[in-house]
Parts: sequence; structure tokens; C-alpha cells
Amino acid sequence: MQQLQNSSSTEATSSVTAIQSWLVEQLADVLSIEPSTIDVKQPLTRYGLDSIDAVTLVGDLEDWLDLELPSTLLWDYPSIEKASAYMVEEFDVSL
Repeated sequence: MQQLQNSSSTEATSSVTAIQSWLVEQLADVLSIEPSTIDVKQPLTRYGLDSIDAVTLVGDLEDWLDLELPSTLLWDYPSIEKASAYMVEEFDVSL
């Protein structure tokens, strides 16, 4: 049973990391900044993300994950770290 829990935990961590990487790349592209300058723990508004870009980013994320997400995702979970963890926990995302 412990091995199953460890496997599940490792899979969740891997999924969170994959979503974070995807979001960093997309945010960098949208805002024309270097991905290396993005800190996943910082609020997205720190980088100048506006509501239109946030909704567009959530739409792209829905397409990538084949999920229906709340359009307010990046306002409700304002950092890449928080949004990624929420998606893996609430939507059982497995990448």
C-alpha cells in the first residue's frame, strides 16, 4: 500500500512540474519575456498578465489538458505553483 501511495505522489509531483513548465513557456511567449525570469511562486500579475491574456491562457491550457477549467483559474490561484497544484488535486491530471 505504501508503494502505491509513493507512486501516486511521484506521479502527482511529475504532473505539477509538467504543468508548471508548460505555463512558464506559454506565459513567457505571451509576455515576450525569458522563461528563466519567471518564478512559479510569484503572482502572475507581477509579470503584467492582464485578464484577457489570463483567460486566453486558461483556454489554451484546457486544450492542452483536454479539460474544462474555470475561466477565473489564474485569478483564483494567482501563481503558477498554486494553479498547477490545484489542477492536479481537483482534476486528477496525470501527465
